[in-house]
Amino acid sequence: MQYKTSQVVLKEKFMGHDAKNLSALDDELNRWAAEGWTLATMTTTVAKSTGLGGGDRTVFTLVFMHP
Repeated sequence: MQYKTSQVVLKEKFMGHDAKNLSALDDELNRWAAEGWTLATMTTTVAKSTGLGGGDRTVFTLVFMHP
């Protein structure tokens, strides 16, 4: 069995909620699924914004397995 990891960073809009690029997560999941990889586990980490330029970032770490 083989494993592969990938990270996707979603930036939330300024002073609000709802990630604007959730499709990036969908695209990453579908890309590896099309190659026969299965999602084994996923973790998330939230990085709070400290500047004036934007919202929080959610980092998804994806672990895929392939028989």
